[in-house]
Amino acid sequence: MLLATINTVPSQAPITDTQAPFTLSIPPKTDIFVSPALGYHFSAPIIYTAIATDAFKSTRATISVPFRLPTSNPDSSGLNPTLQFDQAGLIFVLPDPSLPNPSRTHPGSHAEIDTGVHPKWIKAGIEVWEGKAWGSIVVRDKWSDWSLFELPASALGARSGVLGSKPSATITLEASRIGDALMIYVVEEGQEAKPVRKVPWWFMDGETEEAFWVGVYGARPDPFGETMRNLEVEFAGFEVQSNECKL
Repeated sequence: MLLATINTVPSQAPITDTQAPFTLSIPPKTDIFVSPALGYHFSAPIIYTAIATDAFKSTRATISVPFRLPTSNPDSSGLNPTLQFDQAGLIFVLPDPSLPNPSRTHPGSHAEIDTGVHPKWIKAGIEVWEGKAWGSIVVRDKWSDWSLFELPASALGARSGVLGSKPSATITLEASRIGDALMIYVVEEGQEAKPVRKVPWWFMDGETEEAFWVGVYGARPDPFGETMRNLEVEFAGFEVQSNECKL
């Protein structure tokens, strides 16, 4: 798979084998988000491959975000390494032709026609909210929506991430094309894949582009300025299936 990166930290280790476990380092004050109140953001680190829209079939990855289950032990309150809105997962980006390479410094906006509008995108993964790890999907057409779903029991507990380095929330997500729609599923070993979101317009004529990005990302919005530390998120088994081959 030919990989590209955007917004990654200088110390990010090169990733050449996306089937093997790897870590993505996420600085504070990073996000991909759009809202009338908060504006346009495209600062989160992304590792991706560009694929012709007509060729895309499916993608999947196992995703881990550091997370420790709440405990009644008063001495363990500082052990949870996660902050509100820490997140990681799969990402899909439709760059606008007038802004083919959105980034932290060029996020675009509807008001900046000379530099291009903000891209359409989908984020699907794990996000921490109100002290709990959730399945999280955010879709941006004009503004961002946000939907949460309960993680399966297998995602939490003793499982320590794909690298086994820390307590984590861990799930495998798969996304595939069904007609004009992008369908997103949670995959558990030995069980039928569970659909959690349908984005019905992603492949529609007039809504899509000739090519789009498929990748993995992480974000640490840190809205309250709580840390200067990077968030280390983990991935394994990231693959993209096209009509020609597995990338």
